[in-house]
Amino acid sequence: AVLSGARNANNSHMSQQIYDRVVKLFSQSNHSLTPATVLLANVYGSSGHIDKASDIKTQLYQSDTKKRIGLAWTVTNGQVYQFRAHDRSHPRSHEIKAELEKIANELIDHGHVFDAILCGHSEKIAIAWNFVVNPHTSKIQVTKNLHVCGDCHRATKLIAAIRQCEIIVRDANRIHHFYTNGQCSCNDYF
Repeated sequence: AVLSGARNANNSHMSQQIYDRVVKLFSQSNHSLTPATVLLANVYGSSGHIDKASDIKTQLYQSDTKKRIGLAWTVTNGQVYQFRAHDRSHPRSHEIKAELEKIANELIDHGHVFDAILCGHSEKIAIAWNFVVNPHTSKIQVTKNLHVCGDCHRATKLIAAIRQCEIIVRDANRIHHFYTNGQCSCNDYF
């Protein structure tokens, strides 16, 4: 929780200190420190320290530690669809990719700066799929197995405002209701 707070403040120095303390306190624990390591890498990536983020993720990969894959589910026209982070397996993936690019351009036009490491997350793909199926939808619901990252949270607030579509994302911690005024029900506490 403290590491998430430092991430929300985009404070990479504090995040590193907290991570080091977690490793010291829980190094003998049976619980994996993988989520904390990934969170630290994401903090560095979000704050522009791409090399540091890449180094951490490389070390994680080389340690043979398994990270949970980000999954998102959404229902369109009565059918459940599942997407993975950076998913290209859907038969209409070229349309989803085109919609993601359209959304990305809209976000950039409205001042959003993407975290390059995180821009292919599953919830963004699920949201794009909803717009492919129904371009004028007024409500989208997505369920995600992991915590929503800061980049996705900021982007989804803007998407809801730009597209005038309420978006509800149920992540591992809470339900986020993104309103058409660009606000989220969590008041940016995620």
